[in-house]
Amino acid sequence: MPKEQPKMSRRALLAGSVGVAAGVAAGARTAAAQAQEKIKKTEALYQDHPRGQQRCEICLQFLPPNQCQLVEGMITAKGYCQFFAAKENAH
Repeated sequence: MPKEQPKMSRRALLAGSVGVAAGVAAGARTAAAQAQEKIKKTEALYQDHPRGQQRCEICLQFLPPNQCQLVEGMITAKGYCQFFAAKENAH
């Protein structure tokens, strides 16, 4: 004879569903907040060419291949802005 599966109460099912929905909503709010907090290129004084050794590809904020954690829109690896902060041991 097959074993009976344990039954889940409606209360447990609803509690689990509410928890999952809350987690998804919180994640969506966090992603939206991060996207809204980015600085416009003009405000960051972004340039699409390097300034001496300063270039996005060695900056702490650079997200390869062409994004920045601080500046909105696509950027170039050889660009720079006023928020440049070199990674440790970057050349």
